[in-house]
Amino acid sequence: MPNPNRKYKARPILSDEEILFMLSKADKIPDEYFRLRVKALIALVKKFGKRRSEIGSLEREDLKVEPDGYLYVTFTIRKKHKRGLFQYLKYLQKQIRDEKLSREFVNSKQLAELNEEWREWQKTEEGCLVKEEKRTKKLALEDKYCRLIIEYAEFLKAKYPDAKFLFPSGRTVFGQSYMVYGDRHLSGRQLLRLIKLLNPKAWLHLFRETKGAEIARTEGNKLTTVYTIRDTLDLEKEETAYRYVRRYAVQEIPSET
Repeated sequence: MPNPNRKYKARPILSDEEILFMLSKADKIPDEYFRLRVKALIALVKKFGKRRSEIGSLEREDLKVEPDGYLYVTFTIRKKHKRGLFQYLKYLQKQIRDEKLSREFVNSKQLAELNEEWREWQKTEEGCLVKEEKRTKKLALEDKYCRLIIEYAEFLKAKYPDAKFLFPSGRTVFGQSYMVYGDRHLSGRQLLRLIKLLNPKAWLHLFRETKGAEIARTEGNKLTTVYTIRDTLDLEKEETAYRYVRRYAVQEIPSET
């Protein structure tokens, strides 16, 4: 998550009124594409609480309206796993075989030095393993936020039929027309800017925090709440989901008569 402005970092989660105000402000955007796009973005992060990379990488084909009355959205979940010290030693062995490092140079290193280099290596592309999974969610078509997503998706299909991504990249030409690059999607930073224009005190991860809090407050201080939050936000560990319960769930104390 990008660090929010320090003066907003301790702010409370988003209220329904605040989100509705953002949508109301979006309604004043003159360009229909930009207006529908940001409203769909708000609807997606509000209902699903997804990471900005998971929203940005959505393809148009990931959204399907089915006869059972639901919109199905398939997200691509990418999780980085840092490689261990053993993998780093194997990497060094390969460097030696490829004659990029000498065996004498590697053997001369102290354990503390190897540990430090391993930690730095984990920050590189080679030092991480990225696992990719598909997770499908469904949302009732009658949901007011679902309608915003569908309206934008249909408009995008009509206006930019060749766009691969739901939020394609683009640029303004001569300050007037907007050119879309359908084979690329908006970056997380670009998506963040769309939100900031409507509410400088909001950011995308705050919607994710709000979704977790919403579940915790609705379902209460129960074990099943942990699993609901984990599955909704596609968290890897139950411990992370439990933090939402600790922060936002209200424990009911048994009454006595």
